[in-house]
Amino acid sequence: MRPILLAVAAVLAIILYRMLSKGGKTYSYNRTQYISFLSDGSEHVIHETETGSIIITGKTVLIDGLEYIYKPSDNEPVQATLDYDENGLRSVRVLLVDGEKQYFINREAAPKAA
Repeated sequence: MRPILLAVAAVLAIILYRMLSKGGKTYSYNRTQYISFLSDGSEHVIHETETGSIIITGKTVLIDGLEYIYKPSDNEPVQATLDYDENGLRSVRVLLVDGEKQYFINREAAPKAA
């Protein structure tokens, strides 16, 4: 049992190290919106109040530990898009099979430029 626990701890340490070593810019989100596309062509929108963290790296975005590609290589699909406005990053959209989920950046928690 002890070797199994040590192996699990080692794997988790490696995953944490990889997440932290990628660097990038960290944001927090405070609400989400899920849009599903119905068979008749209409959209169904669900708004939720959720919180979590988003880390933007060179090619990927990590949302609560899940990695999505926003700058794909040749044969990789786009999994997320970054939405900017005049104040910076506004939201991150994750493209799903049956719709999309949008994470809105918490601007009150973001550092202000002087």
